[in-house]
Amino acid sequence: MRLFLRCALIVGALLPAFVSAQSFPGKPIRWIVPFAVGGPADIIARSLQPRMQEFLGQPVIIENRGGGNSNIGHEAASKSEPDGYTILYVVPNVVTNPLLYKGMIDPLKDLAPVIQMTSQAYVMIASPKFAPKTIPEIVDYARKTGVNCASGGGLPGFGCTWLRSLTKADFTHVQYKGNAPALNDLLGGQVNIMIDLFNTALPQVRSGRVRAIALTGPRRGQPLPELPVIAETFPGFVLEGWHGVMAPPGTPAPVIEKINQAIRHALADPAVSKRLTDTFIEVTPTTAAEFGEVINSDWAKYSRITRDAGIKPE
Repeated sequence: MRLFLRCALIVGALLPAFVSAQSFPGKPIRWIVPFAVGGPADIIARSLQPRMQEFLGQPVIIENRGGGNSNIGHEAASKSEPDGYTILYVVPNVVTNPLLYKGMIDPLKDLAPVIQMTSQAYVMIASPKFAPKTIPEIVDYARKTGVNCASGGGLPGFGCTWLRSLTKADFTHVQYKGNAPALNDLLGGQVNIMIDLFNTALPQVRSGRVRAIALTGPRRGQPLPELPVIAETFPGFVLEGWHGVMAPPGTPAPVIEKINQAIRHALADPAVSKRLTDTFIEVTPTTAAEFGEVINSDWAKYSRITRDAGIKPE
């Protein structure tokens, strides 16, 4: 009898989630994008939106909530009901923000992973006025003279900081408000090197206005297969961005799986995937558990980089 009662209690506890998952979705889904309309994340979300709606049979309403280093949107999602009707567009700043700024949400506790949608490496480029042409030559130059490493913020900025703490050489991170002003100063020779996205760097590389040095991914590949990766000189130096989706903590696993399937359905559309790959973004859908591993791994990596560099949240 006790065993029967215990089983009945377990079934009773699981039943609401099961019923919720079976009937999900029964109304529109709100997709918080913590960036401005027209930005890369917003464009990707709106590319996926029609196919997600097709799969789910309900409207997916995109809500742009920018500001506060994305934390306004992050916090709004984390405090929403964990029923699957609010999801959040995320990029690596959901992991790195708490390491740089006070008052940010904890991505390991305050959100639940749903899917990693894409991944992308970066490229290190140099001013044509800067003589060193390889990573070892740049490190040697930094030890003797010092090197200014520019970025538009985000993970490329961590790359500059990582080079300094890893090599103990004189790399000074110069952070700009966006990639365009950083690239302008690189072209003008005011800074020596820059870690940048392919879609802004590649036209300059192909025109000969800047020189490509190395990729930040784990292996050589497109769109510059002839370039080495930094990890060939410094094993483990891998800097990869991604775009993903998270949900409020406590969202039932079957509901998360349904959303995961809807996004996979959208990413599988040839027109959608081409729009992404045309901007040098790789389509890399994962399970929720796999994305959770990425979040945990990135948290450990960037925590170590900030700790080694003596960076504390402001």
